[in-house]
Amino acid sequence: MKLSFKQKILAKITPTEKEALAQKTLARQLAEKILKHVHAKAMLVGSAARDTGLRGDNDIDLFLLFPRKLSEKQIVSRTIKAVNTAIPVKWVMHYAEHPYLKATIEGFEVEVIPCFESKPHQGIKSAVDRSPLHMTYLQDRLTQNQREDVRLLKQLLKTNELYGAELATQGFSGLVCEYLILNYRSLEELIEAAAKWNPPVYINFTNEKINQFKDSFVLIDAIDESRNAGAVVSETQLYRFISLCQKLVEKPAESFFEKKTIKKTTKKRKTIPLTISFAAPDLVEDILIPQLRKTERGLRKHLEHDYKIIGTESVLNGKTAEIFLELENEFPPVVKKIIGPPANNSKAVKEFLKGKKPFRGPFIEGSRVIIEENTKQESIVSFLKKTLSKPSSFGCASHYEKTIRKARITKNNKSNSAVKFYNKRDYWL
Repeated sequence: MKLSFKQKILAKITPTEKEALAQKTLARQLAEKILKHVHAKAMLVGSAARDTGLRGDNDIDLFLLFPRKLSEKQIVSRTIKAVNTAIPVKWVMHYAEHPYLKATIEGFEVEVIPCFESKPHQGIKSAVDRSPLHMTYLQDRLTQNQREDVRLLKQLLKTNELYGAELATQGFSGLVCEYLILNYRSLEELIEAAAKWNPPVYINFTNEKINQFKDSFVLIDAIDESRNAGAVVSETQLYRFISLCQKLVEKPAESFFEKKTIKKTTKKRKTIPLTISFAAPDLVEDILIPQLRKTERGLRKHLEHDYKIIGTESVLNGKTAEIFLELENEFPPVVKKIIGPPANNSKAVKEFLKGKKPFRGPFIEGSRVIIEENTKQESIVSFLKKTLSKPSSFGCASHYEKTIRKARITKNNKSNSAVKFYNKRDYWL
């Protein structure tokens, strides 16, 4: 296949010379100031350093590399002291494996991350130690044409909600994009290969045996053979990418790389839409989003014992968390079928039937004992209020246990979570 429109897209998404120069100049100036106050090495890493970023990306990732003989506590404290002394702006502490600093300076989002000096396959002291190694490995290997293809791949993924390793997306990181282009040599060859992928997918830059990983997408990290660099890519996002590539092979078009304007609508269906809104704790999204999804799953599973749930969705909007539910009816079915133990386990059958007053049964169906009971006709809103007052009853994630007790329940199909639920659509299908 041939993407004849590549240069046209690149003209729109490549950072301008002025933008790229300003980014690298600021990074160099910041590094020089910081190194006057600490004994370490500084390295600009990421897409800005490797010339694979998109226009408008304003991130500066500055790593401070310390000798391995130091402790994590020492490198963090020395970084904080040096950065605050050298650059007196409003720095905010963020946390990954260990703390790092973040601030907005001259329109750029600047991160200063302490790490330990390491060598490929040497063994790392912290996860962030890999980033400078990735920088060196990819900078030495990516050709200019491949850097352009990385940029195009990022644009393709971004416009189709497949780009980003954060837990809200569970897609393809910038690092994975660069590895993919390096492995398949060009964007066209990647697309053609991905269109034929039959998961699990295995990509290996090392001699390491890769059967140790059970993920649907395995990309062995070139500088750390014990790590799957693609582990965050979810099964859903992997299959969406495969499907997208199949359509691109079938009919290459510039539109696949252009942002879609989707009219946000809510569906008028004869169902019961409910939005549960509650405060989000003051924590980073990488903690809040997985916990919100866990809470959503636990609540759905709990409700499905009695109510017919069509679907759910959850959204984090700044300081507010939402869980949307769409139900078939406001009340549970009049009769509930309960499947009991195997009919040949007399002890379990006796225990199962103890205290039961079935509307119909007991009787044997297949290998199981079955009963049918009349259900208590309680509205979903009433039931939810009782359920949310006891967060542990449905497996609510710990950080939301306090705030979900005070949740607001509304029959609302226009909330952010509802809009996301109703507008779920992969346009290329």
